[in-house]
Amino acid sequence: MEIELNNIRLKYENNVLWRWKYKNGRGYMKTPFWSEIKQTPDKKNGYSRITLQDRRYLYHRVVYKVNNPEWNIDDVSSDNQTDHISAAKPANNRIENLRILNNQQNQWNNLHYAKGYTWNKKNRKYEASIKTNGKRKYLGLFKTTEEAHECYLKAKAEHHIIT
Repeated sequence: MEIELNNIRLKYENNVLWRWKYKNGRGYMKTPFWSEIKQTPDKKNGYSRITLQDRRYLYHRVVYKVNNPEWNIDDVSSDNQTDHISAAKPANNRIENLRILNNQQNQWNNLHYAKGYTWNKKNRKYEASIKTNGKRKYLGLFKTTEEAHECYLKAKAEHHIIT
C-alpha cells in the first residue's frame, strides 16, 4: 500500500518502510527509485524516529499510517496511542505487532511484565495489588511470591481487558 505524507510517497512492503526518491541535492533524478527507510533505535527507549519534510515521527506510527491511511497520525491525544503488542520489543515495528489504544490500555500492556506485588514489612508477607481506572485495588497478603503473582495475574485477566 502507498500513501503520501508531507508530500513524500511512502509504502510498506515485506515488513520494510520505503520512500520514493526522485530528488537529490542538485535537483530531480533521471531514474527515481524506492529507498528503504532504516530504523535507528533511540538508545534511551528503543524507539526509532524518522524525519519527513522537517516533521519528526516515530517510525512505528508511520508504519501504522501507511497501512491505515484514514488514521490521523497527527492526533497525539491519549486516546490515539500506537502500541506494540510485544511491549518488550519496541524495535518490532511490523504492522502485525501494532495497534491503536488509549493511554490506560497502553499502560496495561506495559505492565505485562509487572510482578503485581510488593513486600509488606508490617505483616511480613507479600501484598498483591492492581491498578485500574486510576485506583489501586488491594488483592491480599500471601506467604510466597508465586501466590501473590498468581493472584495478580488473575486480576489482570479480569480488569485489564484490551478489546
